[in-house]
Amino acid sequence: MGQQPKVLTPGQSPQHRLGYVIRELRNARGLSMRELAAKTFVSHAKVQRWENGDRPPKELGEVELIDRALGAGGFVVELWQEIHQGVSEPSHVSDAAPHVSDTSLDLVTALSQAATSDGEGIFVPRRLDDGTVVLVALDRRALLRAGAGIGAAALAGFPTPATAVISSAEDPFGFARSATETWSGLRLSRPVPDFGVDWQALIPGGRSMLGSQLALQVHPARIDGGRVIVSIPDQRRVEEFLARPHRSLLIGAVNTEGASRFYALDGRAARSKLTRNDGMYEIAAPTAYELDDLTYGILWAVSNYDDALQADDQALAETRSDLKAYERLSASAVSRKAAPGLNTVAHMWLGSDFCARHILRALPALPALPAFWTREQRGEEASAWLIFDHKYPYLRETTKALGSTSTRAFCVPEDVVRSSPRHERILLFLAVALMESLGIHAQFTADPAYEAVEGFVVAPDKEAVIANWVRGDGMWHVDVTARSSVVRGFTIAARDVDADSLTAAPTAAGRLRALAQYLDLPWSWLIQRCGQLARYGSSGLIQSRSRLVSAAGIDAACAYVASLPADH
Repeated sequence: MGQQPKVLTPGQSPQHRLGYVIRELRNARGLSMRELAAKTFVSHAKVQRWENGDRPPKELGEVELIDRALGAGGFVVELWQEIHQGVSEPSHVSDAAPHVSDTSLDLVTALSQAATSDGEGIFVPRRLDDGTVVLVALDRRALLRAGAGIGAAALAGFPTPATAVISSAEDPFGFARSATETWSGLRLSRPVPDFGVDWQALIPGGRSMLGSQLALQVHPARIDGGRVIVSIPDQRRVEEFLARPHRSLLIGAVNTEGASRFYALDGRAARSKLTRNDGMYEIAAPTAYELDDLTYGILWAVSNYDDALQADDQALAETRSDLKAYERLSASAVSRKAAPGLNTVAHMWLGSDFCARHILRALPALPALPAFWTREQRGEEASAWLIFDHKYPYLRETTKALGSTSTRAFCVPEDVVRSSPRHERILLFLAVALMESLGIHAQFTADPAYEAVEGFVVAPDKEAVIANWVRGDGMWHVDVTARSSVVRGFTIAARDVDADSLTAAPTAAGRLRALAQYLDLPWSWLIQRCGQLARYGSSGLIQSRSRLVSAAGIDAACAYVASLPADH
């Protein structure tokens, strides 16, 4: 049996307060310890030590990761800072004269009261910007049910998550409730004034992704053959919405036998589709754009990468030009400090682009047919193969340069699969399908011992090309080496995975079927949905705006999956 959670007293020490709140927030978000560990790049045992108050995080960066993973809005950071500031006693709520020294301490007091109180109301002091202290009333049952995350966000001045306050009148089609319950981290809010926007969607980020925003307008719809017909009762409102320069989605809600299904159409794609029929304005979209884990994954990845790259477009182009001098070197390891003004996604793009070009330069000189090794484990990393503009052409060029089939190995441990949401696992599957479509045989190991192996291309026992940008210390590390110890290590790793691949099969369909099983994805559903999306392409679902983002990889992967034999 697993170790029982330690009983903590928030008033005992700052360490207990921090552990108590991390546990409460984690439970409120519906995360297991292993899921929180995966989101913060630590072990399950380390999360357990945090929550037991035995060994709090040491570094601010680690605490900020915890705070973001739990959606705490800086709350966990405040508690952690108490430990380093020597705070030992929490503030207490006094009925006569409330005193507020720290918002986070007040919330810990509120949580303690909520857990032990028999009453329905909890009053927590809050200091306003002008210094005035007021009492904020919290419903005990709501606080415990929704968890500390909602209370913390509200007390810290952040908006309460939409799922906690949305009424049926505000959400007549049930879209907000359905979407936020289905995809963890997605937040919807109603803007005031709305300027034609029904919902503002905050798309969650990831380990490197920064998050994105989408404006949404929701309308009733019906199915007509293979199309969704979205009814527009207010032409002026939808025209105002579609004319906005920001990224937007038009959502059609189809009610069938008491259950709603939702279909999305990119705002730009919808502009030219508005028609008039029997006095009602309508927009048609393919049923392939139904919102599920496939389409949400594409929306999530494209909007995150596209927005981040567009935001740094000019600076990224200038930095790429400045760093071209490194191309003259056979080996280089470039820190992110070489591009200090760029965001994390821009760093990823630079590293990926440089490594791709490094491999293409070195490939013709390798003395034997090489084996490739890549470090992508999750959909966030793997979706770069589908979305970055240089990745799909790079795969085609390497295949052409080799003139033969090749192998590419992945290390994806079981705990990574378990902690990855379904839409991310689908993106990983599609990235591998794109490779298989070009004759690249994908191989997989679940052995965590291989997680630290850098990305490489090895001509067995002869020479190796190192090219790594995924989860590295800097933007990239590249080299060309014949050093026997390095080449031997890479050769052994490649042969081990080749001899015992989780997805071993003589055909691409067999390998992809085995991968789908390992990732817990339904094979027939993948083929059916990819086939539907391939017929129309993904651009009508979401259109990229950055010149560094392309839908070609997504569409090619979907088309290839659609061609595979389904189960009968």
